[in-house]
Amino acid sequence: MGKAHLSYPDAKSFYNILDSLSKIVDEVNMTISNEGVKAVAIDPAHVALITIELPPESFIEYEVEGEKVELGFNVANVAKLVKRGKKGDKLEIDVEEDKVTWSIVGAVIKRYRLNNLEVAIPEIPEAQLEFKIHVAMIVDPFKNALRDAEAVGDTVELEAPNESMLIIRGVGTAVAEAKINSDSPAVVEFKVEEPGKSAYSIDYLKHVLSLTKVADTIVIEFSPEMPLRLQFRLPAGGNVTYLLAPKAI
Repeated sequence: MGKAHLSYPDAKSFYNILDSLSKIVDEVNMTISNEGVKAVAIDPAHVALITIELPPESFIEYEVEGEKVELGFNVANVAKLVKRGKKGDKLEIDVEEDKVTWSIVGAVIKRYRLNNLEVAIPEIPEAQLEFKIHVAMIVDPFKNALRDAEAVGDTVELEAPNESMLIIRGVGTAVAEAKINSDSPAVVEFKVEEPGKSAYSIDYLKHVLSLTKVADTIVIEFSPEMPLRLQFRLPAGGNVTYLLAPKAI
């Protein structure tokens, strides 16, 4: 299976990535190559797809033997171990053939040695998605809008009624709305080719709340009755992309 040594600057941030991933799948395969670390996972119902891409530059140390090394593990189990890291602790991952050592490096070094599992990489059909609505913004307003939506119901509606406004609306026993204008200081990019609205399950959107703790900005893309694509840009470099199927209104 090859060997690799990785050192990630923030164990807590890596935990939050794993926490979101654990809501989607039980086991995952991470491919470690000279281009970086990549993992793709799709939930059993084929409603949500998550892609993790971390370039070598996002790591303090990055060594890989050969063309690529496969790392397979139970996500929930590893997340519990990585969660034990404190603020400022690093995470080291050492892959040696059929064993993986996860180390939390801080004032105390904690090491956990696990089997390197053989996990199949899901076959994802290529899809050309063209989104009419594209908004990039700092992540906090989006996180707060999701929290508000979760408090009132099971559906989140995203609507761009015109070229200068995005509405994030929770619908259920009540309605909660967050309106974000294109000239808001929170907005980095705002592009609406055609006004539109689409609805998504709050249960699936809750899966990415952990990512809002570590991402600097989020890119929100959707079109009427089409999947939602969320791209979380990580401070250390790299992205986590979440694709979610629409919900019938």
